[in-house]
Amino acid sequence: MSTNPTTSIGPPRRIARATAPFVVGALVTLVAFLLLRNTLPDRFATHFGLDGKADGYSSPTTALGQYMLVFAVEAAGIAGAGLSIQPALRTVRVLTVFAWGLAGATTYLFIAVMGSLGGADSAQFPLYHLALAAVVGVAVAAAAWAGSRRQS
Repeated sequence: MSTNPTTSIGPPRRIARATAPFVVGALVTLVAFLLLRNTLPDRFATHFGLDGKADGYSSPTTALGQYMLVFAVEAAGIAGAGLSIQPALRTVRVLTVFAWGLAGATTYLFIAVMGSLGGADSAQFPLYHLALAAVVGVAVAAAAWAGSRRQS
């Protein structure tokens, strides 16, 4: 059954569609954290300079909290956009696809940081991960776009 792309979508449904990717990203990050927690150093690198060397640290639990906060802030921003956009199905689809791409890239970065940590003093995060995060984001967005086209 095909839906008219100008069909209006109410605010609660727009917000749910647009913020779901961040809930999924947070859950995937949480699962990765739980799987890796025994291998993480007590002093967890949470910020890296342009040379890829760690220059900010937290405990692993604090870092996880920071990651969840980033997902919450991204979701809040997308929710605000969802409230301010035209309620047409096509517009909501574009916002949702963007949200999936952003959540996918963010999830990749957080898991890559957890996976690349050695000892706290030797933590390195190569900049190529930023390019890979962009590739992951585009791939997730493309999959979301393809999936949303089948549903409409």
